[in-house]
Amino acid sequence: MKTAFTHYNLFYMLVGVVMLQACSLDVPYENQFSDPDAITTPQMARELLATAYSDLPHPEFQLSVLADDYTPTSWIKRNTDLENLYKWEPQPIIDFSCTLWQDYYSVVVTLNTLLERLPAVQGDAKVVSRIEAEAKALKALCYFDLLRLFAPDYMDGKDKPGIVLKDKVELGFLSRTNIEGCVTAIRSLLTEAVSAMSADAGECYWLSRSSSLYLLAQVELYAGNYGDAASYAGQVMADAEVMETLTPTAYANLWSGNGSSERLFAFYSPNLASSFYQEIVYDANSGDYLAMNNALASSYEDGDIRGDYTVYPFQTSLRVADYFGKYNRMRKEKQEIAYINKMRTAGVCLLLAEAYCLDGEHEEQAVALMNEYLQKRGASPLDEGLSGNALLRRVLNEKWKEFAGEGQRFFDLKRYRHTLLSMWATSAGKNVSADDYRWNFPIPKEEYLYNDNIKQNEGWNQQQIQ
Repeated sequence: MKTAFTHYNLFYMLVGVVMLQACSLDVPYENQFSDPDAITTPQMARELLATAYSDLPHPEFQLSVLADDYTPTSWIKRNTDLENLYKWEPQPIIDFSCTLWQDYYSVVVTLNTLLERLPAVQGDAKVVSRIEAEAKALKALCYFDLLRLFAPDYMDGKDKPGIVLKDKVELGFLSRTNIEGCVTAIRSLLTEAVSAMSADAGECYWLSRSSSLYLLAQVELYAGNYGDAASYAGQVMADAEVMETLTPTAYANLWSGNGSSERLFAFYSPNLASSFYQEIVYDANSGDYLAMNNALASSYEDGDIRGDYTVYPFQTSLRVADYFGKYNRMRKEKQEIAYINKMRTAGVCLLLAEAYCLDGEHEEQAVALMNEYLQKRGASPLDEGLSGNALLRRVLNEKWKEFAGEGQRFFDLKRYRHTLLSMWATSAGKNVSADDYRWNFPIPKEEYLYNDNIKQNEGWNQQQIQ
């Protein structure tokens, strides 16, 4: 299975992918494929699906820079683009969003090609059904990420413009479906995928029943359906025996080339992973452009294994600084980076606890669940009487500590920027208000070249967009 993401030659001979280098495209996404009818066997279908997996964007570092995981070091002046992204300057966000939109929709087109051709594929029906289910789940993942990045939050107004649902391999002049419609489409894809998937085979390289249920729980949490979110997360807790996976060894293995029972969905791609988070490094000896946010770094207790791997004390020419660990630590210690973790079992615990807090009826269960999780991590338990916003803040803070540098904090900040996390920008030294237009990334100009029905997000100067 580990070689699946390198087997692209057959696919490229079949479909002749057009390489896309900029946002102002001369060729629309829908014209990337020259001969998709050549996909006639399960093996060819799996090759095409592997390409979609491989092409999935990895924006974790940039989203962490926009959030409050890091603080600049003195070296940041040597990297103007990174400094400006940290400051939420419009141009680097435009550049970043342009690449993300292009890359996610390129994956969607690949998946649409696959889904259109699967009915003609001859072979084991169970294998074909599994490929179809994974394709739908991966498409839902792309749509969900696009929705959270390019559209207002669900709680900002479910009738506001969402994203473009491109469900056919053809050029169409589509408008943006509203947020509620996008959620409905994503939910449908995931529900169909889960219903066609059997119990997990213990592999994290492909989207599984557990990872698809986890994604479905995230969607329902996003949409404010807290009971459904808890139900789906509870299924993953039981099916994946989540608490049994949370061991010190499994956590340590997340940041190594070894297998880990905590991985629900990850990329095994040493070539790709070797450059992962490289942008944080100024010089191997002098240090990094960014260090850990001191408030975050100092919040880990002694014995908390999350702190042991997240905070990396590094001797610079001036002092010892708390640098980002995890992948960055591996690189500094000359360890091979083979996996890029996308979904982890710890996230299921934290999502379930958050849903319990928000539904207003299961705060005791939230505290009990959090204490079991914290005991596994080597951290102090919560006060059993904790409730209300104080409890929810603690859950979100533990999530910050768990997923520091992995891009998840940005989405929590966007969801809670009007309420529990309204002071984040002040504490992080950023000039970003809760109503700032930059929370919703700009729609790239490529959409305007072919489609007059697309409306730009409020606040962005359309003439500035590439």
